[in-house]
Amino acid sequence: MNVKTVSRFGWLSIVVVLFAQCHQADPEPALIWNRQDALTVADVRALSGPNLPGSIQLTDSGKEGLFRAIPGDESSTDNTGTVLVTANGIRYKREYTGDASAVWFGIVPGVDDIGPALQAAVNAVDVLIIPDGTYKQRQSVLLRSGMTVRGNPGKVVIELPNSYASFVYLTRPQDSPQPLENILIDGLSWNVTSQEDTQVGTIYIDGPTVNNLTIQNCSSRDEAAKDSTNWLTVKIQSGKSASNILVANNDVRAKRMACEIFNHDNYGVYAGKNITVQNNYFHDSWFGISLSGPMDGLTVDKNRIVNCSFYGIEVAGAARNVKITNNTFEGTFSRFLAGSNDGSGEGQGGGAVLTGTEITGNSTVGRVTGGIQLFNGGPTKFANNNFNMTGMLELGHSTTGGTFTGNVIQTTFDRAVVCDNVANNTFANNTLSNKPSAGNYATFISYGNRAVNNVLRNNTLEKGGGSGTYYLSLSGGSTIASGNIDENGNPIP
Repeated sequence: MNVKTVSRFGWLSIVVVLFAQCHQADPEPALIWNRQDALTVADVRALSGPNLPGSIQLTDSGKEGLFRAIPGDESSTDNTGTVLVTANGIRYKREYTGDASAVWFGIVPGVDDIGPALQAAVNAVDVLIIPDGTYKQRQSVLLRSGMTVRGNPGKVVIELPNSYASFVYLTRPQDSPQPLENILIDGLSWNVTSQEDTQVGTIYIDGPTVNNLTIQNCSSRDEAAKDSTNWLTVKIQSGKSASNILVANNDVRAKRMACEIFNHDNYGVYAGKNITVQNNYFHDSWFGISLSGPMDGLTVDKNRIVNCSFYGIEVAGAARNVKITNNTFEGTFSRFLAGSNDGSGEGQGGGAVLTGTEITGNSTVGRVTGGIQLFNGGPTKFANNNFNMTGMLELGHSTTGGTFTGNVIQTTFDRAVVCDNVANNTFANNTLSNKPSAGNYATFISYGNRAVNNVLRNNTLEKGGGSGTYYLSLSGGSTIASGNIDENGNPIP
């Protein structure tokens, strides 16, 4: 072969190579829009041919539904429930109306850990329904705004064998500007058996601004767990707030606190607003309810509180516009009702409930072990309560200028009411009794040089045995008494 021939074929080879390099990529698979195939999830994921159906009727039990191809979508993640991705990257999305079923995402009894699937479902849909059954969760689920998770109360049980946390939100730097809002958790039950050492709880929110959070019709038990944890914790961080929180109709046993909402990082700022804890049964915990720090508009109403070894209901710190109404207490407490100064003392930010404290219509069931301590009550309205207890009603620190009317307070202690260095409290038309006390000291006491002008008017006073008196002023205290009678209707001088 001569040089010219070689040259001619050489150039031909170069041209062929160039054409080969410029060859267009294989065309996108053709979607046949008028074709609908009945396939399983596995079938859909295996699709890779050139001619794909425009829609798919999914046939897996519990996951049935219509999926349509979405051309141009190259980012949606396959989550089993609402998005399926084929082997060559075509996305099919579920068409549906109403609520989404957890089964679509593979959340079924018998799965070793529903956590990842539950996270995928929470990320994908706004309203998720979990069918009746017992589930196991090991990985916690990060809450997001606009989510609802709902079950049939008492029939959806989530076991937590390796973690105390079912739903959490812990601030990350990228999340800090974003509020967490419009969340509903409804009708779920938890059985916590974890043996971890931890301080978190079943629902634990620490960090973001929180708006419109409702947790209702749920239940939880953790007596088999190792650590002392909360059921619900909402921590308001510095510069954040929490508003419109409703905790209602829940039945909870927690080793530490059943319900804790606190604002300790915003000194003097009323960062918690419109918080309602209502119609719950909280029992066998250290604390039933603890609302702590500067917060405004707290309602604690119609709760049943049983056997809380520290406090049944505690409102701590400088809260204002507080209503504690129509609650019942039963069993054993240190104090079943407490308003505390959060350990910071007078003048240090833990101080007074500034305005609008109302404690009315509350009662004990039988005689409870424990008493009442109001150290931050401000000008409390304390009316129509009926308490039979072993402790006393103790007023201290900033609980001054209050009115106490229409109450029945009975105790086995050697004193029923003590005004400890607080002034200008008026007790009228009450029944105050420590008759069961064999060693009566005094039924009513004003103690200390700041305990002045406490009024005791038109009450029925019943004192215990021994040499004690109906009322007593000590160490500079003063009591203005008039119109009081004993249990037989005889005037008390």
